Amino acid sequence: MNKLLHYIPGIRIATGLIFILPTTICIADQVCYTDTMVETSPDTQYVVHGDGTITDTSTALMWKQCLEGLSGSQCNDGLMEEHNWSGALQIANSINTTGGFAGYADWRIPNVAELVSLVEEQCTSPAVNESIFPNTGTRFIWSASPDYNNDHGSWSVDFNIGTTATLNRDFDYRVRLVRSVQ
Repeated sequence: MNKLLHYIPGIRIATGLIFILPTTICIADQVCYTDTMVETSPDTQYVVHGDGTITDTSTALMWKQCLEGLSGSQCNDGLMEEHNWSGALQIANSINTTGGFAGYADWRIPNVAELVSLVEEQCTSPAVNESIFPNTGTRFIWSASPDYNNDHGSWSVDFNIGTTATLNRDFDYRVRLVRSVQ
C-alpha cells in the first residue's frame, strides 16, 4: 500500500501514483491592481472594428477579437477550440485558403513577443484587457515560436498570470490569430 505523501485539494500524490479526485472548480472574477499598477493595455490603445477584429495601435497588429472557435461581441458563441502546436499552425492556413476572416486572408499565429503584447500586467485571471478581448480565459495560448532548446516544445503565454512558458507540442491549447497592419 502506498503512503500518502501530499494533499492538494482535488489531487492526492502518493508514492508512485497520482489520483485525481473530483472537485468543485470555482471561476473567480478578474483581479486588477489599479491602485498600485499602471495599466499596460488601456482601451485607448485599441481600435475595435466591430467585425471581430481589433487593431493595436501601439504594435500595428490586427487581432481576431475571439479565440478560435468563439464568436460574437462577447466571444461567448460557439465552442472553444484547443489544438496541439502543429494543428494551431494549420488553423491560419485553413482560414486563409477558405476566404479568410473579416476580409483578410493573411492571418497567422503570433510569435511569442506579439502574444505577450496582449498581457495586461495589472490584472490576473485573466491577464488581459477583458473589455477588448472578452472570454480569453486563464489558459495557455500557443505562439508560433519554437523553443530552440527543446525539440518537443514551443512558447506560449499563460493568460492566467501573464507569463510565458515552453509547452510540449503534443498538448492542446488555445489559439488567437493575428495579422500585420499594412
